[in-house]
Amino acid sequence: MKDYRKEYYEQPTFWNQDYLKMPAEKERIQEIINAVPPDTGSILDVGCGNGAFVNTFVGTFSNKKVVGLDSSEEALKYVRTDKIRGNITSLPFENDTFDLVLCLEVLEHLPEDDFREGISELQRVSKSHIVITVPNQEDLELSLVMCPKCYCWFIPYLHMRSFNKDNLDNLFKDLKLLCVKEIGPVIEYRSYNYSVLRFYHFWRRPLPPETAICPQCGYQNKKELRNRESSKYFDHLLSLLVSLIKPLVRLITPLRRKRRWLLAVYGKSSR
Repeated sequence: MKDYRKEYYEQPTFWNQDYLKMPAEKERIQEIINAVPPDTGSILDVGCGNGAFVNTFVGTFSNKKVVGLDSSEEALKYVRTDKIRGNITSLPFENDTFDLVLCLEVLEHLPEDDFREGISELQRVSKSHIVITVPNQEDLELSLVMCPKCYCWFIPYLHMRSFNKDNLDNLFKDLKLLCVKEIGPVIEYRSYNYSVLRFYHFWRRPLPPETAICPQCGYQNKKELRNRESSKYFDHLLSLLVSLIKPLVRLITPLRRKRRWLLAVYGKSSR
């Protein structure tokens, strides 16, 4: 069977861009650098992507050993430090190899078995600290799209779980949570009733973005399917319905604010 997850992460469009030109990403990376303990001598970035963090870090702290690891061959082309192609479920290092292990915007992508194994592996190779970043209180149901070929509903960015400050507390068995903070730009959002969301999805049937790959049939950006025909009457009716419902939904659903990511720092207990 074709590995659609692997195909998804090998798309050049994810990696051939400079994330440091994005103010939010630049802020996130600076917050991570600030969280690195001062006595850190060696760092492993698990799921380093195109090296947005490690490339920045080695340019500033050339005296530290920095290794980037990722499963995507395409992503590693852009990493400008020591790099290894590997998987979080089986890290190719001895126990306690690195003073600090980073896992940035990775854990939310892992299926359950990979998640449990990955957490264990991060702990195993860390000598002292682990730093992670994850999306802050992400509402996964809001991101659902429908495949126009097999009508499967899925999350196009392959996010599998949502994190908040509470479920980060006991993430690692052998490490203590030292601090957790919200970072990044402030986002305004509403917590919608799931009945309202299902109604919206039923009528709107949002299509996947071009980078998405359906996990059930493998559909991706087929123009003949994306140009789904719908009558002008239906479109007008839908627009009218949404315009009528939206003020009511805004009235009964409070507007909330949060920062985009959570950053958590963990430390091993003294032996």
